[in-house]
Amino acid sequence: MNTSVPDKTLFNWLSWLESTRPEQDIELGLDRIRAVGSQLNLLTPAPFVITVAGTNGKGSTIALLEAILLKAGYKVGVFTSPHFIAFNERVRINGEQVSDESLCDAFSLINKGRGNTWLTYFEFATLAAVDCFQKANIDIALMEVGLGGRLDATNVVEPDVSIVTTVDLDHQDWLGYSIEAIGKEKAGIFRTGKPALYGDSPIPLSVLDQAIRKETPLFRRDHEYSLNRTLDSWSWRGVAADGDKIQLDHLPVPGLILDNAATALQALQFVPKKMSAEAIIEGLKSARLPGRYQELKLENEAHEPINILLDVAHNPQAAKQLANKLSSTPVAGKTRMIIAMYGDKDCSSVIESLSDTVDEWLVTEFESPRALAAATLCEVLVAHQQSYTQISTVKQALQKALKASSKKDRVVVAGSFITVAEVLTELQQL
Repeated sequence: MNTSVPDKTLFNWLSWLESTRPEQDIELGLDRIRAVGSQLNLLTPAPFVITVAGTNGKGSTIALLEAILLKAGYKVGVFTSPHFIAFNERVRINGEQVSDESLCDAFSLINKGRGNTWLTYFEFATLAAVDCFQKANIDIALMEVGLGGRLDATNVVEPDVSIVTTVDLDHQDWLGYSIEAIGKEKAGIFRTGKPALYGDSPIPLSVLDQAIRKETPLFRRDHEYSLNRTLDSWSWRGVAADGDKIQLDHLPVPGLILDNAATALQALQFVPKKMSAEAIIEGLKSARLPGRYQELKLENEAHEPINILLDVAHNPQAAKQLANKLSSTPVAGKTRMIIAMYGDKDCSSVIESLSDTVDEWLVTEFESPRALAAATLCEVLVAHQQSYTQISTVKQALQKALKASSKKDRVVVAGSFITVAEVLTELQQL
């Protein structure tokens, strides 16, 4: 194992982190990062912080918040994970990825300042984001929780607003084997006297209990705030920071999940400056997020345009959302799905959720010690009476899907971030 301090390039820093503390080696807990963050004064990324946890919808909610805040004139820092192609994707300032140099400087500062304290890959990343935000003098930091909430590294940062988007079964080995257990972990980001939001319905009792115990003002979707979708627009009802009721009508439908947009609008009621209607409308229009029902077009051998949909859906709840979108936008031809998953995911429930919307499955796997063997996934498809072809790599699966498809068909790529990342990497080379 390489334990020497790396040279001053981001590639070498990341190689060093992966070789000495692989990202998949998770060690939850706040003592390590709190000690180092306190020593280096890296626990306050901005004057105002919104922390977002949840099983699904974290990235979409942050993308919506970011887009609207930028339109409102705020200087915004965003920390998310994982990345698709470049680590820099995890840290954005005013919509732009931070530079290699900024990350290298942050890693060097953290490594020197940690002394003998061990830090995980994600803890290094979290503190690096805080360092970048402080140096850029941002107004608002949007912090995405990596895993759970209570013991996640991001929870050393004190939020002014906490959001739990959804709670569903995922990462059970770490968070518990019931909705209530997982909800309690995610609600660990709540703070006394600071507003917290829950973006789904119904709300787990454990989330309510945490809000009561911590004396956290709680704002729930379909209770304190709600949305109403019409044919080509939507309206939102919520609560202003002073407690007054507020309603916004004729809003543009964003390209991301509408439930998350409603949650974002409620969270924005608590930021220092009141949001203008123009900022909200323009932000909703502009919000985008790679890998979340991302639509692309590629040509097949006959030079016909083929619709490609990328979605990182990797658990039952996300698979159901993807299935609903596919059902609401049918195609005249076939839907072919390229899928590769991690072994710790509920692949059977994912397949079951998507089975009515997929005509042909292209089953593959990626390079990872946590990858689910393609043969195992094929067995699950057999049990669900699905038609499939097993293919060695994601790249080969994409090639086969394009070759088999016509302009009436579509190709969907799903199952994990890394599956979508491999397709995005391949598309960059075309």
